[in-house]
Amino acid sequence: MEIDDAVEGARLVAADIERSLGFSVEVSTEYTGDWQEFGAVSRRPAPKGWVSIAVSEVGTTAALDPTEPGSDTAAGFAMELVRILQDDIQIHLREPWPEDPAASGRALEPTERGWRSMVDPDYLVPYGELGGI
Repeated sequence: MEIDDAVEGARLVAADIERSLGFSVEVSTEYTGDWQEFGAVSRRPAPKGWVSIAVSEVGTTAALDPTEPGSDTAAGFAMELVRILQDDIQIHLREPWPEDPAASGRALEPTERGWRSMVDPDYLVPYGELGGI
């Protein structure tokens, strides 16, 4: 996947977090010293590409190398990031996020196309379009 497509996917996730929760989100392509140190400790080779998303209010960051096998679209990359971030956000909020309007107490599930209800399969919100604050 091209870095630009991955950044677009990360920005879609950032928009969903910012609009639905009001948290600030930072998207970066810089492989920082902290990540380099983590890579060295975990004995992972340096990535060929890098896209990270940080949600400071939640105290969480997710990062992926878009050159590794995985999604081929911005929405697919967004799904990969959401799968890393969603639990941390829900733990911070102490409630499901984003809440599934068709299933009380459940969160929408990330899919290759956007946020989908597990109860009402016709309910889909594309990434970057999650509701307002």
